Amino acid sequence: MADKKVYKNGKSNPNAYLPKGNMKRFITVSIILLVIIFAVTVEFLDRKNGDAWKNAYNNAGLVENYPGALDSELAVYYLNVDQSDCSIICNGGKVLMIDTGTPDQTVKIREALQSLGISKIDYLIITHQHDDHMGGAVTILENYEVTNVIMPKLSEVNMVTTRAYENLLNTIKEKQVHAIAAEPNYTFDIGEAKCTVLAPLSQDSNINNMSAVTKITFGSTSFLFQGDAEKKVESAILSSGADISADVIKVGHHGSKTSSSKKYINAVSPKVAIISCGAENSYGHPHKETLETLKNAGIDTYITYQFNTLCVKSDGKNITVLYNSEVIKTYEQ
Repeated sequence: MADKKVYKNGKSNPNAYLPKGNMKRFITVSIILLVIIFAVTVEFLDRKNGDAWKNAYNNAGLVENYPGALDSELAVYYLNVDQSDCSIICNGGKVLMIDTGTPDQTVKIREALQSLGISKIDYLIITHQHDDHMGGAVTILENYEVTNVIMPKLSEVNMVTTRAYENLLNTIKEKQVHAIAAEPNYTFDIGEAKCTVLAPLSQDSNINNMSAVTKITFGSTSFLFQGDAEKKVESAILSSGADISADVIKVGHHGSKTSSSKKYINAVSPKVAIISCGAENSYGHPHKETLETLKNAGIDTYITYQFNTLCVKSDGKNITVLYNSEVIKTYEQ
């Protein structure tokens, strides 16, 4: 005899019968089917989310799975922030940011930080007090844990009196961030990478020439960041006897002809040059003279407006340039 199946409303279904002996089996099979359907759905969603994250990394031009997969390497991200500057340097779970772009570029910078899984910045270098280098600093300080800020110390000769700079100074104080004056030979570490400030060497009425020039050494490889330092500063650095040789140079002043003298570029002798500027900008950057200097020196040059984010990584011996997780070129020692 079979049990009659009854609907929730109390009405029976005369056409639905389940033999008593198969009731438990029916329930068991139903549960197994539900579990299988659930597992397949979860797997599908995981793959979908994974693809979404992979696409986000690729769209940002970032190296997939950093920082975990690349802790033993130094990774430098040169962001496309139009006619401004921002670079992110990572090694051993530590983070250095150099410049913060203009205020209108902060969304792009925060997206890059999020894609990299970065919530804490160990050192923030503001190369100098112009808005295209410090404009997004207040937003960064308000939304991320920043431990140290390195910035040129100004004097009465060149004191910046803009509201943006005043807000920055007030935010540094409010957030109790350790403020460090950018002075020659100041050193600090980002993981296993050693960072050394080379300039400014003296006070200058031209704020560009107050730029914090920084060299980062990792193993036998090195990276040089020029800010907007002009030829006058380049000459002073050469005269100081500092070792400025580097595999990669972040070209000074967005590729302007006011920077990158032939003598200086030859002394650096880089394999790779990075220029940060916006497409068809009103300044005409990068200038023809600078591009010719780099070309004549046999240096491969990459301009940020050609990429969403350009990554240059070092294993301590070799330099690799990547875009969208794809290797563009590897430079072996």
